[in-house]
Amino acid sequence: MCGRYVTPEEAAMERYWHIGARNSGRWMERSYNVAPTSQVPMVLLNEKEQQEVISARWGLIPFWWKQEKLPALTFNARSEEAPTKPMWRDAIRQKRCLMPAAGWYEWNEKEPVKNSAGRAVNQPYYHHAIDNGVLAIAGIWSTWAPPEGEPIISCALLTKEAEGLVAAVHHRMPVILAPEQWTTWLSPDTSLELAYDTIALARQDFEAYRISTDVGSVRNQGPHLIEPR
Repeated sequence: MCGRYVTPEEAAMERYWHIGARNSGRWMERSYNVAPTSQVPMVLLNEKEQQEVISARWGLIPFWWKQEKLPALTFNARSEEAPTKPMWRDAIRQKRCLMPAAGWYEWNEKEPVKNSAGRAVNQPYYHHAIDNGVLAIAGIWSTWAPPEGEPIISCALLTKEAEGLVAAVHHRMPVILAPEQWTTWLSPDTSLELAYDTIALARQDFEAYRISTDVGSVRNQGPHLIEPR
């Protein structure tokens, strides 16, 4: 599970995706502690088949949702289950996206510590690319029309079994794609089989270090959250 992450600076996203200011969404403020249901940046192909950054709710609401209460725990989609689970199966075939990140947080269940209030918690770690570059997390998205109000665009990130150094902290990790995989992943014309070939070749060049337990509270923000401890 990946329940918290860090969004990149706007300029870094523009450089990484070669997106001009017109398609970059200047409404977005950087967050060092993104939590589910937050508005996050999402990269998709627009009607002109150009990459564009838009805002989306982190926590997917499928287009067919009828209940008054929104679905819970839909911010992560297990890639192994996405093609068959009703919550994900439509989006994984036609509405794939990328979720920009600078890094993500995981808590090591085998490393108990105490937070600033003296409460027992698990040690948090910050995961990032070895070169500290921007990350493109594979995701899926949907547009839901509520009975009243404007349509809501939402998304979920895909996870897979952890590999490499990440596996020492947690058994799951986000699916993170390299630039040469983006076109294949984003295109609605890409078959499900070919899309999953990109997951099989997802990036593994990450490292992690211990950080403050302050990240456990969504009220805490700022660059101090990703400082090594």
